[in-house]
Amino acid sequence: SAAKTFALEPGTGYSLTQAGFCEFFFTFVLAYVILAVATTQAPASLRTKQSFQFALAIGSCVTAGGFAVGSVSGGELNPAVGVGMAVQAMSMGSLPTLATWEFSGALLASVVFRLTHPTEFALAQKIVA
Repeated sequence: SAAKTFALEPGTGYSLTQAGFCEFFFTFVLAYVILAVATTQAPASLRTKQSFQFALAIGSCVTAGGFAVGSVSGGELNPAVGVGMAVQAMSMGSLPTLATWEFSGALLASVVFRLTHPTEFALAQKIVA
C-alpha cells in the first residue's frame, strides 16, 4: 500500500492569513484549557484531590477545533504536530507561517492564564519559599 501525504497549506478557497488566524485562535483555546484544568490545584471544597474531567475538557477542545477549522487550516493546533507532519511528508509548505501562528496562540494563552489565575502563582511562590 502506498503512503499518502499532504502539504501543510490552507484549504481550498482560504488564504494563509485565514488559516493562520484559525490556528492561532484554537491553539490559544487548547493551550489555555490545558493550563486551566491540568496544572491548577483543586479547590479545598472538593471531596477528592483528583479531577478526571480535565481529559474531557482537553479532548473537547481538540475535537471542536478540528471540526471547526479542519477544512480551513488542517486543524493541527500544535506546532509540534505541524512540524512532525511536514517532516513525514518532506514538504515544508506553509509550515513556518502556521507554526508561528500556533506559537503565538500558545504564548497568548500563557499570558492570559497568568493574568486570570494569580493565586496559582502565589501558591507556587509559597511552596518554594
